Amino acid sequence: MSNYKNLLASKDETIKALKIACIIPTVLAVLFGAGWMLAPSDITLHYPPDLSSGIKLGVNEIPKANVYGFTYYIFQQLNRWPKNGEDDYFNKIHNLGGYLTPSCFQDRLDDYAAKKSTNELANRQRAVWEIPGRGFTNGRVRTTSGSSWVVSLDVHVEETYRGEKVKDRLISYPIKVVRYNADPELNPWGLALDCYADIPRNIIVESKEQE
Repeated sequence: MSNYKNLLASKDETIKALKIACIIPTVLAVLFGAGWMLAPSDITLHYPPDLSSGIKLGVNEIPKANVYGFTYYIFQQLNRWPKNGEDDYFNKIHNLGGYLTPSCFQDRLDDYAAKKSTNELANRQRAVWEIPGRGFTNGRVRTTSGSSWVVSLDVHVEETYRGEKVKDRLISYPIKVVRYNADPELNPWGLALDCYADIPRNIIVESKEQE
């Protein structure tokens, strides 16, 4: 009789073990499926320009060099009026709208209206370029949070009116940059200018007299 009970007990243990063996793969399959469904379909990786010394970055980490490069490129394009500022500036604001936050987009439209009202755009050509020796360094990109930075751009600003130079200045622009993933089709960088973090200032270069 005891042998019979032992056989029954052994059978029950075997059935229990088989049930557990079936449940575990099912639970794992559900977990893997949920993970697959929740995983992002696209991952953006930002690589700095210089890889000679190797890098170690998180998936969502953006190197300061990339933040600076983005800021300089968009700012330069926004301020490039090759023919007529009244048309060029307006078009640049709208063409680059995907790289501006909504508040910055409106700020630039307000700036356009103000310049137009004081006749600072008609037949004006404008260009900006980086001052030699004042390009990217880590110190020019200040991290203010995990998703925002302030970039210091030192640029040469030149404007001409009907071929005559009317502005020739060296200016430092402190520009706020934020993560911005609103529309990857229009803005694959995932960054946007949020206009000025402070008032731009003129750069005074003291010339040394030659003896």
